[in-house]
Amino acid sequence: MEARHIPSLRLKMGRLNALGAAGRLAAYCRANGIDVIHAQYPRENITALLSRLFYRTPRVVYTNHLTIHTGFRWRILNRIFTPHNHRIIAVCREGRDIMVDNGVCADRIEVIYNGVEPAGPPVRDTEIRSVLGVDSEAFVMTILARYEPEKGLFFLLDVLARLKALTDRPFCCVICGDGSEFDAIGEKISALGLGGCVLQAGYRTDTPRILRGSDLYLNTSSRNEAMSFAILEAMNAGLPCVLTDVGGNRDLAETDITCGKTVDFGDTEAFAGAVLELMENHSLRAEFAANAVKKVEESFDLNRLAWDVFRAYQY
Repeated sequence: MEARHIPSLRLKMGRLNALGAAGRLAAYCRANGIDVIHAQYPRENITALLSRLFYRTPRVVYTNHLTIHTGFRWRILNRIFTPHNHRIIAVCREGRDIMVDNGVCADRIEVIYNGVEPAGPPVRDTEIRSVLGVDSEAFVMTILARYEPEKGLFFLLDVLARLKALTDRPFCCVICGDGSEFDAIGEKISALGLGGCVLQAGYRTDTPRILRGSDLYLNTSSRNEAMSFAILEAMNAGLPCVLTDVGGNRDLAETDITCGKTVDFGDTEAFAGAVLELMENHSLRAEFAANAVKKVEESFDLNRLAWDVFRAYQY
């Protein structure tokens, strides 16, 4: 931010210095004529609301990116503090429902989906397959995910093993990302005999090309997938998707315009079956691909997100 000449203030926040941080924030807002404080997580929201004890002018807008059921302490804090928010933004419908269960003031909540800049008609990039060493005739699936437990990559491998037993068609699943489970996933790939079906591509800077060279996008998260930008990017590239039914995934794949399928996490048979259907049904895959682009343009346009948030600041 400093390199871009954007003024910034860094605050150390915690239970022991919450009022101190709030006081510093209030002083900064007063000195700089700040009208809106936009908090992105629960602790930051409380700090922002506490700052109004010292300077009451700013409105506090809070975006919750989590789909986690909280404990008793946070439910009490939410009941105390969130009625004082100007607006509270949920990025998916399930996130809104979970916030209400967590004691967040329902009257302050509205759903504003995340967004990306629409890319227009998708352009396929088959050359990336040779760069990755993937058979040009293979059915290519991609997943962008950290190698962490909540991303469900062990479940993904179980699905791919089942898929291999269901079809003779060659396929490859490209996993882009890194993390603590990278080596363990590699070991399971070998143990399941999936070496020719799974590519651990590691951390990549060319994921837009990989998406444009793919046939299907997968997400196997087990929890806390409020509104995945990776899925939005895949939809923007014209990819149909098969997703676990967590967080905002159902909103992305099946609400209003259908561009994919959602399956319960852990249901290996159903997930493999959904993938197989899209592998074999070209017309359905083409329909979902067109719908994915249309859905981004109609419901997940970054410009619409910006205007919706700006409106939340005002009214």
